[in-house]
Amino acid sequence: MGGQMNVYEVIGREDDPVYNLLTNLQENDEIQIDELRIRKTDKFYEVENDDLHEGFKTIERCYEFISSNVF
Repeated sequence: MGGQMNVYEVIGREDDPVYNLLTNLQENDEIQIDELRIRKTDKFYEVENDDLHEGFKTIERCYEFISSNVF
């Protein structure tokens, strides 16, 4: 069986406050979720903290990464 399921995978991401924060990000905006800083650039969603810096081309991949590292 796969990894742990997020409740918003069942009821829909459009009701997920984290997904909504990501969709509302404008270019060069930055938000903080737990210990992760998330920034939207012209090409990527960047996720970083003191130990990592990851870039994602799509909001879906960024959301999946955040979900697996915060929840």
